[in-house]
Amino acid sequence: MQTSQAVRLFLDTCHLIHAKGMVSGSGGNISLRCEDGILITPTGRSLESLKEEDLVVLQLDGSFTCPNGGKPSKEWRMHLACYHRPDVQAVVHVHSVHAVAISCLKTADKNRAIPVYTPGYCIRVGDLPILPYYKPGSLDLCENVTRVIETRNSVLLANHGSLAVGHSMEEALNVVEEIEDEAKLFFLLGENGVALTEEQQAALPPRGMRV
Repeated sequence: MQTSQAVRLFLDTCHLIHAKGMVSGSGGNISLRCEDGILITPTGRSLESLKEEDLVVLQLDGSFTCPNGGKPSKEWRMHLACYHRPDVQAVVHVHSVHAVAISCLKTADKNRAIPVYTPGYCIRVGDLPILPYYKPGSLDLCENVTRVIETRNSVLLANHGSLAVGHSMEEALNVVEEIEDEAKLFFLLGENGVALTEEQQAALPPRGMRV
């Protein structure tokens, strides 16, 4: 994608994520592959107020440039690791309330964080794993996210938030929104929820690498 086109899409997505309440303060970070490298959000800045001159262009070797001297998100290693999959064009990491709440539950199933209630969630997400808590920005977090994203498009980070990759920014954003909506259903339904059966899930389009 041409950098000028990517910048507009990137800023619109940052502002939309904040407007939807999927982040607060300076939380959350996104990135997008473009012709000059990888656009990524700067550290310590709210997605709501970002402008073109605030954006960081990151290279796969970890070097970066930013017109106003800013530094990339502290999660930059985690983002770069996702781009080792050649089909990944965008990464979205948010701290949406219901998904974070799921990730903090003592009783959460680490292999299936949320029951599969809806067809859309089944197709886009499926059995969502929860990674143990790792310090944000750490190599441990990066390495473990890399392992999961090699074979699927999303993961829940314990006590932290959700992360999704996509063939486009829209696809990655759709996945984190799907996770948040399914998490809301989990809390609304409580013990009255009825998940899709394995047979019903198998009748839907395949998931796994699907985004």
